[in-house]
Amino acid sequence: MTTIDNVTALNAPPLRVWTVLTDFAGHPRWKPFIQLSGAAVPGGDATYTFRIGGLDRSMTSKADIIRADKPLAFAWTAGVAKFLLFEEAYALEGDTTGTRLRHSLRFSGLLASPLAALMRRKLQASLVRSDECLERHLRRLSASPLSKHRTPPVRAGVNGQRRRK
Repeated sequence: MTTIDNVTALNAPPLRVWTVLTDFAGHPRWKPFIQLSGAAVPGGDATYTFRIGGLDRSMTSKADIIRADKPLAFAWTAGVAKFLLFEEAYALEGDTTGTRLRHSLRFSGLLASPLAALMRRKLQASLVRSDECLERHLRRLSASPLSKHRTPPVRAGVNGQRRRK
């Protein structure tokens, strides 16, 4: 089994980071390479969509959610067992400034070692870039007050007419 890791410090609490990671509908706002859809629960049906290199096409495949321990860890696998199976995992640990995030890719199967040897630098760079995008997204979320995203309550006005506040 081959593993590639990136460890980064995020200025957000583990629960906030975990929530962003498991909010599949929000992934297009920050996650540059792979989009997940489905249920973020262990054993949940999920799919992932990804682009290969310079290809203009996206590919979609089944993914298995193997870990969703709120707010400590999230992981999923995809591929073909014994041939090439990969796992993307996030381990979150609270610290004094927010969250220490370990983001990893693990490869197993017949093609794991050759693939990792050929693409190690590119895969490492993709982890770093993904984590930088996550960090920017978390900063944007903390900079925008929740009230900007909420719909104002509807109140009854004079003569029972409804008006927006």
